Amino acid sequence: MNGRLLSRDKAKLSVFDNSLLYAEGLFETLLAVDDHLVFESYHLKRLQAGAQAIGLKLPVSMKTISTWTRRTAARHPDRIKKVRLTVSSGESARWTGKQGKPQVIVAAASHVIPERPFRLLISPLRVDQDSSLRRIKTISYVLQAAALKQAVERGFDDALLLNEKNQIAEVTSANLFWVKRGRIFTPPLSAGCLEGVTRAVLLKQASRLGLMAEERDITLDRIASADEVFVSSSLKLVLAVAEISDGHRQLRFKPGPVTAALRRQFFVLAGAKER
Repeated sequence: MNGRLLSRDKAKLSVFDNSLLYAEGLFETLLAVDDHLVFESYHLKRLQAGAQAIGLKLPVSMKTISTWTRRTAARHPDRIKKVRLTVSSGESARWTGKQGKPQVIVAAASHVIPERPFRLLISPLRVDQDSSLRRIKTISYVLQAAALKQAVERGFDDALLLNEKNQIAEVTSANLFWVKRGRIFTPPLSAGCLEGVTRAVLLKQASRLGLMAEERDITLDRIASADEVFVSSSLKLVLAVAEISDGHRQLRFKPGPVTAALRRQFFVLAGAKER
C-alpha cells in the first residue's frame, strides 16, 4: 500500500474512503510471468486515462506506480501470478471534513491460465452502451459481479452481457470475439464493452498472423452461425468458448484453428509456456 510492503492482515483502508462509500476509484488486473508484467504499458496508460476522465488526481507518478507494481509481483514466489492494482479516491470530505489522499494498493496472487473452453450464460442484466463510463475500468463493478455470480451458481464459467439494444457487449471478465470464414470480429466500443488491453493487442496482432480483424455489432441470433467463438483478457489471454446459453437454449461451438493460432501467439507474447 502506497509503496509499503505489508502482510494481508496489516493492509488497512479507511471506512470513509470514497472507494467504499461511492465506488469511486480505478483498477487494473495484470498477468505477471517471471516477474514480467504482461502489457504493462497498456494497463498504466488506461489507468492514467481513467484518472483524467473521472478527475482523480494520482498521488504519485506513473513511474512510481510501475515500480510498486513490479516490486509486488517480484515478491510473490509463483512463476505465473495475477496482480491487482487499485487506486481509491481517498477519504470523503463529506464525512471527514477534508478530502483524503488517494490510496494505491497492489496485490499479487497465484494464477493458473485457464485451458478448458468457457461456457457462457446470457445475463438478464444489461449494460448502457451510451455511458462514457463504460470505457473506464472503475471499481464500480456490481453489474459484472452480480451477473458472474448468477452464472457460476448455474454451473457456467462466466456471463455474457448484452446492451440495451440486445446486441452483444462483452463477458463480465473479458472481451468476446467470433470467427466467420477465417475473419475475426468483435463488438465495437460503442456496443458498451470495455476497451480491453488484450483486445487492443489482439486487433494489432491479427494482421501479423495474416488474419483480418474488424469491429462489428452482432446479436445472439447472428453469432449462432459463427465458426469459432473465443474471449480475450489479461488473465485468460485467448480462450475458446464452447457454449452460449440462456439457460434453456444452447449455442455450441468447437475450438478452431484461428483461436488456437491466437492463443499460441499470446502465450509467446506473455512469455508463458502453454500446457
